[in-house]
Amino acid sequence: MASGVEDWDRELQIGGVFIILVLSFVGAMLPVMGKYVNWLGNMRRVFVVGKFFGAGVILATSFVHMMGAAIETLGDSCLDGWLGGFESWPALLAMIALLAMHLMEHTMGRRIARSALSASAESTQSGHGASTPCVDDLPLKETPSRLESHEPSHAHAVYGHMDEHRKRLSTYVLELGIALHSIIVGVTLAVTGGTAFKTLLAAISFHQFFEGMALGTRVAALTFNRRPFLICMLNASIFALTTPLGQVIGIAVRESFAPRAPSSLLAMGVLDALSAGILLYSAVANLLVEEFAAFEFHQASRKMRIVCFAAMYAGFC
Repeated sequence: MASGVEDWDRELQIGGVFIILVLSFVGAMLPVMGKYVNWLGNMRRVFVVGKFFGAGVILATSFVHMMGAAIETLGDSCLDGWLGGFESWPALLAMIALLAMHLMEHTMGRRIARSALSASAESTQSGHGASTPCVDDLPLKETPSRLESHEPSHAHAVYGHMDEHRKRLSTYVLELGIALHSIIVGVTLAVTGGTAFKTLLAAISFHQFFEGMALGTRVAALTFNRRPFLICMLNASIFALTTPLGQVIGIAVRESFAPRAPSSLLAMGVLDALSAGILLYSAVANLLVEEFAAFEFHQASRKMRIVCFAAMYAGFC
């Protein structure tokens, strides 16, 4: 058994479930509550800085924690002969996960774009009585110009609508990436005992709070037509439940869990590597690239931009 498992404490483990549940939910809900509570609304800049700090935490988790754990686990001597002598499985699996996330986001984004353009074409046709060809029948280069030639203002509204859908998709992909890795982290925490558990609990609680703040800030910036607070709270709840779900799974399987068994090492190593790729894509594509390229960021003062960069770098520590 792994070090510390013999000192495993069920009551302490159950307490850890609720600690992480509460901290995750609070971290994700604080930016959302800032839209509805006056004194929290005055802390908007704090939430923005927390978002960039959370981006650094997620990126560091990908490279340092998940990838490091995958390399260590899949390189264990107990797996000699299981992996065909190929030493780069962690990097390969992470790359596969990253490319899969990119393909999924591109495919879903493409469907959203075509749906919005089709709806625009139908709206223009019904509004003017003109015979407008279906968007699917138009060459890609002709589609925007055709739409703009009928009604430029309407086309701009359509593209604004598409941009909102793109932001929503990006946020949900980010949430999916964080959720998948959080379940794995929860399982790892649940099968850890002794002083190692307390150290890991403190680290994970810290990470979950700021990952939640990064996600909550993104969710709070989205526009929802109906029940926005309820939808935001639902997103926060899903995020908050993922690590506790992993903990519950870990507690349930602890009796039959053999950390040094080849099958256990292989499963944990593969999941760690896949999580590293998912988190890397989520942090870079959905947080760093989008947030630093955002119009609001470039409109901020130089001091605020420096603070955001410093917060992100601090998250790496």
